[in-house]
Amino acid sequence: MKKTKYACLLALWVLFSCNTSNKIDDIPNTPTSGKLKVYCENGLFLQIRNQIYTFEQIYVNTKVDVNYVNEKQAIVGLYNDSCEVIVMSRALSADEIKYFNAKNINPTQICVAKSALAFVVANNSADTVISMDKIKRILSGEEASYNMVFDDENSSTTHFLKDSLLQGKAFGKNCFAQKSTAELISYISKNKNTIGVLDYAWLSDKNDSISKVFLQSVKILAVNSNVNKTAYIPDQSNIKTGDYPLCRWVYTIRRSTGFTLGTGFSLFIAGRKGQIMFIKQGLIPFIQPDRPIEVIKKSL
Repeated sequence: MKKTKYACLLALWVLFSCNTSNKIDDIPNTPTSGKLKVYCENGLFLQIRNQIYTFEQIYVNTKVDVNYVNEKQAIVGLYNDSCEVIVMSRALSADEIKYFNAKNINPTQICVAKSALAFVVANNSADTVISMDKIKRILSGEEASYNMVFDDENSSTTHFLKDSLLQGKAFGKNCFAQKSTAELISYISKNKNTIGVLDYAWLSDKNDSISKVFLQSVKILAVNSNVNKTAYIPDQSNIKTGDYPLCRWVYTIRRSTGFTLGTGFSLFIAGRKGQIMFIKQGLIPFIQPDRPIEVIKKSL
């Protein structure tokens, strides 16, 4: 049985290796070759952009086309077979899985990283800290002296706040959305008594040019929970320990369980190289890569 399995794998390897066409369309679809369509949630743009670039540099016979969309568009795209893989900041709900299963689709979900929501204000704002209670009061409209601004009305941040903090109730009239994260940052930087909420992944990589521009325009608020009055900013340490109260997990979700490029790309992000990239860009990897240390004992 083992010999038959190895013979099949060898035959596949020879078949793929012998393909000399320079056209991506002519290359077989395998975990390390072919074309792939991905829908990625907008908030994860900086992270996944770099993951795709590195993946294509390592596996030169691949082409990953990505659309950056809101959460709702990503899920609908996967369901309608507009893409094979989506990346978003939560797993599918039980109802969503039933919806897929009814169409004989059994999505494979892999947790790859941990991020958070970030609350930002203009640099000239006197505010530096906000409590969870105050966030809830602003979102519900109970405290209307502040406006809460979202990056997109169908983004994962909007969905998370409505479900987790308001238990599905409607936002107050003082809450509204912009059309993109860039518009959100611009609006917050120019308006007093407004608080913006976005994925921390936009701000986590202090070496990224886009993050630098955003952080020059706004500042991040520290948040304290209702239990612990100490306020924490979202950073790698506080996200890893869970001291920051608004953390969430990032998932890759794919339609196929087969021997495809979608599988290879998802496993790359979940593997050592992909996990190290999350660390370098300021998020928490789902699996902490090992750091082998060699200790040499010498007599003094």
